[in-house]
Amino acid sequence: MNVPIQSLRDLPDGAGYTAKDGRAGVELRKEGDNITVTGRCDSISRLYHFYREMSLEQYNEIDSLRRELSRLEKFSATQTAELKAMHEEQSKARDKPPETRHWWTLAGFVAGVLCASPIRKLKNKITTLIKK
Repeated sequence: MNVPIQSLRDLPDGAGYTAKDGRAGVELRKEGDNITVTGRCDSISRLYHFYREMSLEQYNEIDSLRRELSRLEKFSATQTAELKAMHEEQSKARDKPPETRHWWTLAGFVAGVLCASPIRKLKNKITTLIKK
């Protein structure tokens, strides 16, 4: 916008010039001995609101993700504690020797003696019959 200085001096108070080019606009206004220049751009305002909304959405999403992460961390901690308890129980069961091992050993020995005695008698009878 080209405005001669003399034209601005001749303006009455409160009057001014306005020019617009696309989305940008300029306003020259005389207020007493001062000249006020105001510039506007529609796209800046629109971009400001767009990015403000985007940042608010991101803050909300971050908050919800933090809540979800906190919930999952608590769940993971409980699962880890349960798994550790199960592992300790299993290791105790494996490390603990059977309490009845000596009884089974004794039963096997007695069974062997009981089975061996009749077999030995039968073998002796057979060998004596064969020798005669």
